[in-house]
Amino acid sequence: MTRSRRVGIIAAAVVVALVAVGVVVFLGTRGSSSASSSTQSTAEVVDPPVTAPPPRIAPLAISDKVPSTTGIEAQLAAQLGNPDLAQFSGVIIDPESGTVLWNKDSTAPQLPASTAKLLTGTALLTSVDPTSRFVTKVVKGDQEGDIVLVGGGDVTLSARGEGVDTVYKGAPLMSDLAAQVRASGVDVKRIVLDTDYWSGPELADGWQTGDIRGTPAVAQGYITRMSALMVDGDREDPANENSIRTGDPANTAGKALARLIGQPDVTLVDGTAPEGGEVLGQVSSQPMSVLLAQALENSDNVLAEALARQVAIARGAPPSFDGASAATLEALEDLKIDTIGIELKDGSGLSTNDRVPPAVMGQVVALAVKGDPPALRNLLTGLPVGGVSGSLADRFQDDASKAGAGWVRAKTGSIEVTYALAGYVPDVDNRILVFAFVSNGVGSGTRPALDALAAGLRGCGCA
Repeated sequence: MTRSRRVGIIAAAVVVALVAVGVVVFLGTRGSSSASSSTQSTAEVVDPPVTAPPPRIAPLAISDKVPSTTGIEAQLAAQLGNPDLAQFSGVIIDPESGTVLWNKDSTAPQLPASTAKLLTGTALLTSVDPTSRFVTKVVKGDQEGDIVLVGGGDVTLSARGEGVDTVYKGAPLMSDLAAQVRASGVDVKRIVLDTDYWSGPELADGWQTGDIRGTPAVAQGYITRMSALMVDGDREDPANENSIRTGDPANTAGKALARLIGQPDVTLVDGTAPEGGEVLGQVSSQPMSVLLAQALENSDNVLAEALARQVAIARGAPPSFDGASAATLEALEDLKIDTIGIELKDGSGLSTNDRVPPAVMGQVVALAVKGDPPALRNLLTGLPVGGVSGSLADRFQDDASKAGAGWVRAKTGSIEVTYALAGYVPDVDNRILVFAFVSNGVGSGTRPALDALAAGLRGCGCA
């Protein structure tokens, strides 16, 4: 997918990124006193002194003008009347007061699509140490010449070659793991693949195997068989976010290790690492909070599923689809969020059997904006910026929605005949407004209609 960049709205995007945490950064320019490049001497030419404002961090002036329901309805009358919204439901919340400013059927369960990743992120940030990391190990096996490649849930581990990019910035390298194995001096006869860190089925209820390699019309892999041992999210092209997947993640990872230790034809077998086996090498992922930001920005299904299983492990549930779903609901209930009507079959929103009321999505974003609890602020870090980044990079560019470019931050969702958008935007008074919108029976004009609706809130002075 092409990622467009608009220099003119980057500054606004930075401001919006910091609004939710209550600060705005103003950077002063740095003056210089370099000599003139002309033939005149430095004694004859003196640069004038440059006076620049010092860099400073100041609190954002939060408005006390609380929008009203009538003001919201008047501001958004044209957008809400757009038939391209199709079968529409949604909610608008003032997170500072917790007031629901507007809603339409917001408690009715809907297909959340990828906005479900907001629930996974919420559960992760309230259950798992955000500085913790996935670890992939190689240990000595029981039999002479056996080494065991132990998957630790890190789907970002990269087998890329030198100079080849990866979708996951800062990912650990299989080549580093292989170098440690070679340095150990073990004469490798077999590589045992241990995937026991996770349990349960490899595909969720409501997933389609066609989503692994795409259809003839759209060669794009949205998911793969979930294995705790994987490289590059199982993408055939590690640098291409939309690459098809191999569909055999553990074996692909094993082949990568074999190649990198210089034994591409070594035997690969499934098995389990011996308890207390000698560690020959290990590498660690980026922190969980960083991985969450990556999963949200580009709507990465595989990474979201890995994080959901980490929630399950933290809460004592089986590291499976069912265990992760149960742990996520438990985390939401701990935040006093009503989970009635929520059905989760996965952690990514790819399942056609997921159901979540828009009101729940609105509550989750509102808690993150308010920082209640503070750990939830990390949920905002990876939200795409309208017209600038991630899954919103090529949106908010037409006349009806461009007012939201650089200001709207939201998680997108798209599955079958459903589009969703959940996030926040400051109004003209710098009052943050949270929204969660879902449209069913969508057409070609539905995404622009949703964008225009969110952008309309940017123009709200609706007290």
